[in-house]
Amino acid sequence: MKIKEGTLSYIPLIILFLVLMIKPVVSQTNKDQPEVVTVPFTLDHNRMLVEAEFQRKDGSWFNALLWVDTGNPEFLISESFARDLGIEIDTSKAVMEIAAPSNVRIGGMAIDFDSVKTSVGTGIQWLFNTMHNDGNLPSTVLKKYHVVFDYPKRQFTIAEPGKTTPRGIRSPATINPVTGIIQLEAVIDGEKYSFALDNGASFSFVSDSIVKNWVHRHPDWPTCHGAAGCANIWGYWPMEGIWPLVRLPEIRWGNVKIRDVAMVGLPPIFRGKSDVGTWYSRKTARPVNGFLGPNVFKDFRVEIDYSEGSVYFENGAESAIPDMVMVGLTLQPLNDGRYKVIGIVKKNDEPVVEGIKQGDILLQIGDLKTTGATMGAVIDALRGNPGDIRVLKLERDGKPFTVKANVEIILQSF
Repeated sequence: MKIKEGTLSYIPLIILFLVLMIKPVVSQTNKDQPEVVTVPFTLDHNRMLVEAEFQRKDGSWFNALLWVDTGNPEFLISESFARDLGIEIDTSKAVMEIAAPSNVRIGGMAIDFDSVKTSVGTGIQWLFNTMHNDGNLPSTVLKKYHVVFDYPKRQFTIAEPGKTTPRGIRSPATINPVTGIIQLEAVIDGEKYSFALDNGASFSFVSDSIVKNWVHRHPDWPTCHGAAGCANIWGYWPMEGIWPLVRLPEIRWGNVKIRDVAMVGLPPIFRGKSDVGTWYSRKTARPVNGFLGPNVFKDFRVEIDYSEGSVYFENGAESAIPDMVMVGLTLQPLNDGRYKVIGIVKKNDEPVVEGIKQGDILLQIGDLKTTGATMGAVIDALRGNPGDIRVLKLERDGKPFTVKANVEIILQSF
């Protein structure tokens, strides 16, 4: 095509005009993006679950259920979730690293997953069976924002930094700038301890040597052996069926005080036979003694200002569900959705349930068929009031049998 003489001189002006026309549209799009959103969450086995949207390669969006996890810097997703994203799965690997998702929304707000280590858990379907979740919302994403976990109202808020005003009792925190793991300095029995804040765990944990020391000094503090209730974190950590539990009269950090806190003592089961503090300290800014889970915070509105290194606590309604009144079993979720008994809780060295052995398969609790149920639903079905009876249907060596088990106080409160 022949261009008339002099026309070329107008081309820069035309380009400038088009840029000016397009720029306000982009700005308007960014302006329309919400900077603060609040969405409901469900709580299953003390773990917080929120809905998010992810974009496929073809541009379409689909919903996914994420487990909010301040204690894990890695984004871990299920095989089915990966296939929804159009990712080819290599099942020869237990964990397969992939690129981080580029377009994610929560409540209509764009969430930044850039540079977050992302993997597919190909050999750990039980992990996703326990909550019916598709993946987690890791600490490396959360640290880019200002977040609120309102446990009493079951609401999760995520906001751009500086876009919301904190409220509650402020506690200074140390935050690892790489992993986003939060650390609080606490006092128990007059001594100082350092803990990570891990709302992705189901309970609170320290090394068993610390628990033994507390019990030695205070033999009147309530104790038991065997991870019952939400202390039954996964069923896959070694010796979970015999872990020691202790009830603390009080734990405090700054001006925040919490009474009747239960804590689990973990044996040195981690890499190189290290204790939980040494293992967890690889993710924190400074060494920690363990981590505090939702059993400590479930009556609170917890607000985390990552940019300022602060955590705010506001007390809400006290939970109506006792944490340790139940049938005392330790369970393991299996890849096929069933639950295996791996321990019977002991009080004063005596098992609290008769007629059940390690290795039995728990099929039903009352009207609840356990296969395919979430771990929270199964554990909650074992709860009740002291003296209640739970009819349990089990299987041993392929043969079904029934046990009538008593609900009792596993770990006495002060």
